[in-house]
Amino acid sequence: MKEKPSLLIIGNSNVGKSSITRLLLPQPSKYKGKTGKDPGSTLLIKQVTQAQLPYKIIDLPGFGYIKRTSHRRQEHIKQQIVTHIEKHHFNYFLALVVINILRIEDEITKYFIKSQTTIPLSFELIKFIQEFSIPLLIVINKIDKISKIDKTRIIKFFIGSANEYRIEIINLDDYYKNQHETKIPCLEFSALKKTNLGKLNHFINQYLSKKIKSLGYT
Repeated sequence: MKEKPSLLIIGNSNVGKSSITRLLLPQPSKYKGKTGKDPGSTLLIKQVTQAQLPYKIIDLPGFGYIKRTSHRRQEHIKQQIVTHIEKHHFNYFLALVVINILRIEDEITKYFIKSQTTIPLSFELIKFIQEFSIPLLIVINKIDKISKIDKTRIIKFFIGSANEYRIEIINLDDYYKNQHETKIPCLEFSALKKTNLGKLNHFINQYLSKKIKSLGYT
């Protein structure tokens, strides 16, 4: 029996990875992952699979600010993530980089505007995954928490700042419309309201089909 392809879900702490994982499952009530307001709820690499789900979900621990966690522990988690992707990158048909829209401005200001010598963690994640040629979708979560005006402003700021690091990002609808294969699509999302869940599932299934064909699955 051939192993199911894997979907990678990755992001900094407290961005909603576990909530998104639950939304993708045929039987979400059987998922034991933690969700909540405390950053760093997921501290171990979790493999999630269900019989009716045609792929596995790998939910990696978040890093960045983690409540009640030492700097040494944070570095250990970061290294755990790096090592895992280096060893298993060939299993992934897609990576979802989940970003909390409420923290975009603070993160970029801290790492980019105030310090020209560092790179924002979200951009660091994206660049690292790109090194292994894993297809990417950026999921900008928690859009229900802000106004439409602020959402538009923050996403424009995020895309503009990413360009400074030679990371080309485009809205998912424009990605489809213009066939920008060289750019990374991003999806505005709300795990709480299930906003654009249909678009997320459609995109996942597209890349799952490509992976299945490339592996010769029947």
